[in-house]
Amino acid sequence: MGRHRFGIAARLALILVGALALAQLLMLAAYMAERRRAEEARFTIVPLMVQIAAVVRLADAVDPAQRALALAAATSTGFIPRYLPAVPEIGSPPVLAPLAQRLQGLLGDDRTVMVAMLTAETRGEQAVERLRDLSGARLRVVVPLKHGGALEVTAGGDLVVRLLGLPVGLLAGVLGFLVAFVALLAVRREIRPLSDLAAVVERFGADLEPQEVAERGAPEVRAVTRAVNTMQARISELVRARALVLGAISHDLKTYLTRLRLRLELLGEAPQVMKAKADLDDMEALVNDALSYARAAFSGAHAEPVDLAWLARAEHDARLAQGAKVTLAGADTPHPVLGAPGALARVLANLAGNALAYGGCADMALAARADEVELRVEDRGPGIPPAARAAVFEPFYRLEPSRNRERGGAGLGLTIVRQIVEAHGGRVEISDRPGGGARVSVVLPRHLPEAGGSARAEPPPR
Repeated sequence: MGRHRFGIAARLALILVGALALAQLLMLAAYMAERRRAEEARFTIVPLMVQIAAVVRLADAVDPAQRALALAAATSTGFIPRYLPAVPEIGSPPVLAPLAQRLQGLLGDDRTVMVAMLTAETRGEQAVERLRDLSGARLRVVVPLKHGGALEVTAGGDLVVRLLGLPVGLLAGVLGFLVAFVALLAVRREIRPLSDLAAVVERFGADLEPQEVAERGAPEVRAVTRAVNTMQARISELVRARALVLGAISHDLKTYLTRLRLRLELLGEAPQVMKAKADLDDMEALVNDALSYARAAFSGAHAEPVDLAWLARAEHDARLAQGAKVTLAGADTPHPVLGAPGALARVLANLAGNALAYGGCADMALAARADEVELRVEDRGPGIPPAARAAVFEPFYRLEPSRNRERGGAGLGLTIVRQIVEAHGGRVEISDRPGGGARVSVVLPRHLPEAGGSARAEPPPR
């Protein structure tokens, strides 16, 4: 997971946010360029104020008889001036005070200028009080004339929006972010079944226990989910059938091997009888390894607290009782892991057995890390060449000539170890021991028991 830091949802979110951010930057650049041009033309506000000031001067200058004609000539779409016999009183909100001051500056006198915002005609042409009232709003300007009366100008359209400092692109950008957020939620909802499916497949690969995945999402996702559910059931049944067949064959072979052993015991100690007994021992070892291999392939990792130090001490004591040359370090403190006690005991037995058979000794050591427990088993044999370290985990693979048939076993020991360890979420590594020999390291996830809990599990009878 560390190598893939961003999932599908995160990547889509980055793409959407990046695109919208770029669009906003472009719109901001265009807006700033437009404003710079306006400043260069010495207009700090939109040309609307200049147009209103010109119409006021025109109304002051023309003959009253020609005033109506002059105002009609200045009328255009979104700009309607008209003469009022008396000066009305309209409320000027503080936010529009800069516009009134600017218009006074353009007129060059101290006459009172009133500026207000009116709602659209469909809303009753009332004063704008809420943000939603800006939709279709119009600007109302009242300026007293020098010869009596007043000039009222009603203006609307894009200029009014710009008077408030709200570029048209800003609203589009806000709506774009809202749409992107809704789209992201929809995408997350669609890919959630794929994430659940990936988690189930990963767990199935570890313990081979089928886990039904709910079919939801798009038709294609439902089809994939259905196929994965069917695949889990088939693979699980195939592996189970293989384990049952191998178990049955091993059981029947053990019966015949027991009969043969009894008959050989009745034949005395002749040289051929001793050779037959040795072959019989090899056959029995092969059957036992094959049965262990079949069980390991379908054992899974059960969530049971196990003290790996306790298992290591049990293996160490059992080997010492047989006269083997074994040592153990780092087992004075608990090393809790989650798993199957019998399977982990098999790991210790196989590794210690291999070290004794091919290296003359088995030096075991346990070490705790932040979130892992490491088990090392070292010997003083010829070691394992780097080119063969991947192949030794394959079934029935043997190194020649140091590891041959005369040493016993079927070549399944490390294969079984790897299957069990990987089923428990761990890994197996092979390296050289300093001073000569082989080192096999097993790393398992560390389990931290809850307060008052215990991580001790007795190994099965040997």
